[in-house]
Amino acid sequence: MQRRKFIEIGGLLAASTQLYAFTGSHNIIKPNDNLIQMDFINDGIGLSPKEYTNLLMKLVDEGKIKADNFSNGGIVEELEKKFATLLGKESAVFMPTGTLANHIAVRRLANNNRRIIVQEQSHFYNDSGDCAETLSGLNLITTGDNVVDFSVNDVINIANQTKTGRVETRIGVIAIETPVRRKQDRIFKYEKIKPISDYAKSNGIKMHLDGARLFVQSAHTNIEPEKYGELFDTVYTSMYKCFNSPSGAILAGTKQFTESLYHERRMFGGGLPSVWPFAAISLYYADSFITDYKNAWLNAQKFFSILKKEERFIISELENGTHVVRLDIKGKDINRFRNSLAKKNIMLHEPVENGFYLKINPTINRFLPENLAELFMNSLKELD
Repeated sequence: MQRRKFIEIGGLLAASTQLYAFTGSHNIIKPNDNLIQMDFINDGIGLSPKEYTNLLMKLVDEGKIKADNFSNGGIVEELEKKFATLLGKESAVFMPTGTLANHIAVRRLANNNRRIIVQEQSHFYNDSGDCAETLSGLNLITTGDNVVDFSVNDVINIANQTKTGRVETRIGVIAIETPVRRKQDRIFKYEKIKPISDYAKSNGIKMHLDGARLFVQSAHTNIEPEKYGELFDTVYTSMYKCFNSPSGAILAGTKQFTESLYHERRMFGGGLPSVWPFAAISLYYADSFITDYKNAWLNAQKFFSILKKEERFIISELENGTHVVRLDIKGKDINRFRNSLAKKNIMLHEPVENGFYLKINPTINRFLPENLAELFMNSLKELD
């Protein structure tokens, strides 16, 4: 690939990539380029347009990027093989979005059995615009209202109800999301998924895993992604959440499942002409994320232990949680506190009640825990 042509594409990529900035209800505080940047918002490291472009130029200069053709071949194929291995599957296919990955997986697995069991709090049910019903005629049956998980008995009850109706029907797929975004990325435990998977296999029901943040969960449970993959026929994981790509997803399964799947991808408008920039970024971070995240979690624990010495800070880890923790602040204007940190290039989500949900990611490794705690303490003192 010619460097000049790449620079032109890199400029377009930079222009189209979301700016690394803190966006509040009424204000935008852009990071100060002279300061180290970190955030408690992203799953990965939230690369800026400049960082994306510089990394891609580095990979081009090293001869590590081979262009794809409509999302097939080249470095995209390398990415697919890498994540098929990481997820313990025979094969994998790149998808432009997680929404499409979930939809195509469940659509193909269901075949003629159109009833699909999903969590009531799942992304597939709440955040996909009824794509399963509208585009594929699937019938999503929810269980586990306003909680993270459900049990094998819940599945058996639903399956028995469908079989004993006046028109006998069958469950085609059980789709499980873990960790669950709408419940602050809490874990659907392996011990609860295993009996569901065993029941599904013995009753001809397919299993799909929405593992958008599966690699974060694996870092906390010490259960490898491929071990989770053994319980499911197909697995989706996000390329932009943990692996810092501007966009993209991987859908993995058997060779039989993924064979010619690119036709369905294109049918739904997902056969993008060139996705090598997305694949190159994801592949670059594929092997390092879990190690980087584990270091981030250790640094976060040190940081929290220092903050707890200030009685106005209350740190709470979530039951069955992963990388999200709760920071409450006693008796202060927390919007001003957030703005003060933003000026120091430390970004927080908008507050919830008297505090914040902090999402731990590898950007915390850019600070010594002591120095980061000092910045938080200073922002608190500014409110006195």
